[in-house]
Amino acid sequence: MQTATTMYWIVWKDLVSEYRARQAWPAMLMLGVVVTFLFSAQLDAVGESQSRMLAIQIWLAIFFSGMLSLNRSFAAERVEGCWDALRLYPIHPVWIYLAKLTVNVLALGVLQAVVFMLCIVLCNVPLLNHPWQVALLALLGNLGISAVGTLLGSVCCSDRQSAPLLAFMTLPLITPVIVAASEATRLVCDGSIGAEWWRWIGLLAVFAVVFVTAGIVLIEFLIED
Repeated sequence: MQTATTMYWIVWKDLVSEYRARQAWPAMLMLGVVVTFLFSAQLDAVGESQSRMLAIQIWLAIFFSGMLSLNRSFAAERVEGCWDALRLYPIHPVWIYLAKLTVNVLALGVLQAVVFMLCIVLCNVPLLNHPWQVALLALLGNLGISAVGTLLGSVCCSDRQSAPLLAFMTLPLITPVIVAASEATRLVCDGSIGAEWWRWIGLLAVFAVVFVTAGIVLIEFLIED
């Protein structure tokens, strides 16, 4: 119970800090809106592959925009010098990682909602025809991206200049998640919710479990000085 309470207060601290400083979320949402708008403007030239290209563009917009938030996961601890104080608390680093992961999942969830709604309005994508399938797809893709981004964000400098570095470090690991999420999104856009769609969802679930487990196992070694 004490560990759960401490984890809750870490999540609360990060959310309140972001609300007061507004350092990551506004820039993340602005970039997501701009990238989605630019991608949607080019869809008319795609032709028959429109749904496939749109699905890929949705997840690329989420990934690159989300890096602005993921990069700030351990900013206060690394840059502002409160990491040593946080480690004095009687809590295992795994719970710190899970708290940071929770904050990043919430951030990417807000970003996904904005990007999906823009695609529905600008591109007339029928995502609302299958809301529960889209919610499951978004959650699993969110967990895969957030798990890797949070883990690698713990070893980055966590300043604005390190965001491109985090993106280059994360992209090779996240590429299977983006491919699986894009294919599942394409099938939703085409209205093909069948065995093929569930295979991609199962693959996303495997990636989410593997990456979260890897974060739990490796976080203690990565955050040591």
